[in-house]
Amino acid sequence: MMQRRLLIATALIALIAGPFLATAAAAKPARGNPADILHNPRALAKYLKLSAEQVVTMKNLQDDLRATTKPLYDQIEPLQETLKTQLDAASPDACSAGATLVKIDGLRDDIRDAREEFDDAFSAILTPEQLAKYEALKDAVRIGEEEDAG
Repeated sequence: MMQRRLLIATALIALIAGPFLATAAAAKPARGNPADILHNPRALAKYLKLSAEQVVTMKNLQDDLRATTKPLYDQIEPLQETLKTQLDAASPDACSAGATLVKIDGLRDDIRDAREEFDDAFSAILTPEQLAKYEALKDAVRIGEEEDAG
């Protein structure tokens, strides 16, 4: 009698919880960390189920992004070294250090702008369903980054 009640209770819980678990599973990426999927072109293409044409367009957009941002990143590193040297000086010159910091910040703004342009262009090639999944993935990454920072 007790086993029968336990079996019925288990079945009832499974029946009630099933739809909630299915919804939760659909909202999350199938495997891995959302950031890993978002930053891995193959994983992203697979997750979004991109067509062959979309994959080619994504690759071209990524190549353009890389061509735009690499020179900017290459400029930042020496400026960071310069800033460190300026700040480590016996008598740091605030104006020089400030000017270097402004240059670094401007380059970072340019990188952010290039990424936003990529994101807009990539989003434009997605179907509504793919776009919804892509936006949810980006939101999950943002939430994860906020949790890591907090």
